[in-house]
Amino acid sequence: MKRIKYIYLILAICQLTAKEPDNLGPIVYNQMLLLKSKLNANPILWQDTREGYLRNRALRVCDIALDSLGMVSTLKIIETYYPKLDSLLIIIREGKEFDVLLEPPKNYQVNFFYSSSRP
Repeated sequence: MKRIKYIYLILAICQLTAKEPDNLGPIVYNQMLLLKSKLNANPILWQDTREGYLRNRALRVCDIALDSLGMVSTLKIIETYYPKLDSLLIIIREGKEFDVLLEPPKNYQVNFFYSSSRP
């Protein structure tokens, strides 16, 4: 019984003295800049492909995270933006393309200068 009281006391003291780590700001800043530079380095970035579109979305999330770095706690930024970036990077690495179904071209020409009401 004394052992359980001792463990409970230690856990209570640890809970009261625990603080949020403040030294994560520079680490998150450096990781976001590194990810941003790696995403920018690809020439597909501004092309109309699925990878280019997703790279632009990931860059936007990086920019938003960097903008909110000084205003919001670092742990809140990690909880909010890291899962989004992780899922976007996984989708980028899949290498799929957009699923587009194009209609076949019509086999007739339309004469816009035909003024008769009869076909």
